[in-house]
Amino acid sequence: MTSLRSFTVLAYGLTWVLLGPWFYLYNVVFHGGPPMWLWFFAPVAFLGGWGPSVAALVLSARSGGRSEVRRLLSALVAWRVSGRWYLLVFLLPPLATVVAMLLVDRGLGTLRQFDIVAALRNLPVAYALALPFGPLGEELGWRGFALPRLLARFNPWTASLILGAMWAFWHGPMMLWMPGAAMPSFMALSATAVLIYLVQLTAETAVMTLVFFRTDGSILLAVLAHMTFNTAESVVLAGLPRLPVEHRRAVYLVNVGILALAGLTCLLGQSRTGPKPPLRNPPTQPTSGVCVSG
Repeated sequence: MTSLRSFTVLAYGLTWVLLGPWFYLYNVVFHGGPPMWLWFFAPVAFLGGWGPSVAALVLSARSGGRSEVRRLLSALVAWRVSGRWYLLVFLLPPLATVVAMLLVDRGLGTLRQFDIVAALRNLPVAYALALPFGPLGEELGWRGFALPRLLARFNPWTASLILGAMWAFWHGPMMLWMPGAAMPSFMALSATAVLIYLVQLTAETAVMTLVFFRTDGSILLAVLAHMTFNTAESVVLAGLPRLPVEHRRAVYLVNVGILALAGLTCLLGQSRTGPKPPLRNPPTQPTSGVCVSG
């Protein structure tokens, strides 16, 4: 567990030290209208947003050298997996949003106004804006580094619960100082809102744990899943008239419940089929003293 402690300290440290202060200055000090000089520090803040992936690369190099870094990066381009997993990661998040809207409206209601052309037109922009941040900046860490090590010690249920909590609370600076960067901007910061967000990310983690198992540890599929989870609501809403905040909040809450059921189903399915055989390229076990102390 030393490598996991080191990863957690480094991932959180990079993000909270480099990105957190930028968000604080941008929103709390300058109220969204920062002076020009603050933008010169944007690359530093961007690096902070990549804390989990940077931590994974640093610790992989420390523990296994170039071969371990190559193993990690090769999983990032591991695209030769069954097409059903691409369908799952691209379709589940927006379908969950659509089902949530059907349940909130008790029928087609709002969805009668859905413009699929407008939604599809927004798709490339939404994906292009989302990809460089959370998906690429985090998944080498969460699914590439942390998840295999958690699964080496715990069952998928426990591993998903631990990683879901790690992922959720890493967003601390975003929760505090950047509304909309973690929890939706219409959810005021409170213990209840944080709990709902924790359920959401743990549910998404459970889905991604199953995908990780069944794609032989493809980080590419984790990146795509992360991207579609982050953009599903905006893609669906792009095809609809502007909805009132209360309506969006209700859809979000029901959507979290649907994702929780999906995550539970994935973990139950994993339990029934039993653990998958070890990955072709398991992470190198660090030798004593090679990791940064956690």
